[in-house]
Amino acid sequence: MHSKTWTRLLALVAVFALVLAACGDSTEDTTETTAADTPATTAAPDTTMADTPDTTMADTPDTTAAPMADAVKTCLVTDLAGVDDRSFNASAWQGVEDAMDAGYATADSTYLESSDASDWQPNIDQFISQGCEHIVTVGFALGEVTAINAAANPDIIWTMIDNVLTDANFAPLGLANVRELVYQTDQAAFAAGYLAAGMSQTGVLCTYGGGNFPTVSIFMDGFTRGAAHYNDVKSTNVNVLGWDVDAADGTFTGSFTDMGLARQTAESMFQEGCDMIIPVGGAINLPAGDAINDLGLDAALIGVDADAYFAMDTQYQPLWLTTVEKAIAPFITLSVQEHTEGTWTSGAFVGDLSNDGVGLSDYHDWDSRVSPELKAEVEQLLQDIKDGVIKADFTPVGY
Repeated sequence: MHSKTWTRLLALVAVFALVLAACGDSTEDTTETTAADTPATTAAPDTTMADTPDTTMADTPDTTAAPMADAVKTCLVTDLAGVDDRSFNASAWQGVEDAMDAGYATADSTYLESSDASDWQPNIDQFISQGCEHIVTVGFALGEVTAINAAANPDIIWTMIDNVLTDANFAPLGLANVRELVYQTDQAAFAAGYLAAGMSQTGVLCTYGGGNFPTVSIFMDGFTRGAAHYNDVKSTNVNVLGWDVDAADGTFTGSFTDMGLARQTAESMFQEGCDMIIPVGGAINLPAGDAINDLGLDAALIGVDADAYFAMDTQYQPLWLTTVEKAIAPFITLSVQEHTEGTWTSGAFVGDLSNDGVGLSDYHDWDSRVSPELKAEVEQLLQDIKDGVIKADFTPVGY
């Protein structure tokens, strides 16, 4: 997989001109602008996530001192799953809330939810008309609309999550007012695949995604490669259903909101013997958990993006082996902080194991079932990936 697959937008001057003319008209008929009621959060985190034993991504330290610079109005446009997706949309909004708590973002900073792709432009139009100084767009699918509007509004700072913006020749656009947050999640997913292979009693792992987007498939690819590495090291034959590394394709529901279809997909994989599953696509992992509980299976879920043990309902807590985490919230907070301090820079900002941008969560309720030997192997594997000892054909992200 090449970096050009991270987006396929056509950065045409003619399109920019059309949107520049259109951006002057704000749209009233759009999603409600009021931020959801959420618990109070800690102040803005440090720039990286602290290293901790046993592969855990630690909570970032609190920042108590208010910045000297004026706060900026920060506005967030969600992808289709909404701000309560308990995944990357929720983590992104958490980053804005943390910036608000720390005094980097103004108290009237807010979000707009998108229920359809047709909502993206009206939502951005509304934010521009409201005087938002920093706009966060969440998800690969918003790449084109972000590029067009950022080019048309160079006085607004933009933070784009999970996309690198390129032109028609797949060269980086390099817009001076856009920071692209991208994550080398296959590094941590590789370790998760190794872990799952070591924990499986059936020798069958599985995965499915909401859609074959690079930000989804990178989890599935890394997970499958990690299981294959386990086979190489241990001379075993653990199989992974749902992803073909060579074909760069696998099992997708075609939806991030159809829970019935997700349930059917998970059940079909469980019928083939899978006992360790990593669904990728927000809350479409929960139907897999329902199937495990309803069928009485001795099986585990592996989460993505934010620690699912805390992000999802408590009824699923016993099922989470681990989560492949992305440091979305702290990196957004950092972007807003640097905006207020005048140190903000544009370009691709890659989160990987070297800067604690990705990692594995605690094993939580499964901790006692993971042997000390396997824990040590996974920890060493993460370190070897971080040090470049294991390269594993990770998917290029960034520029």
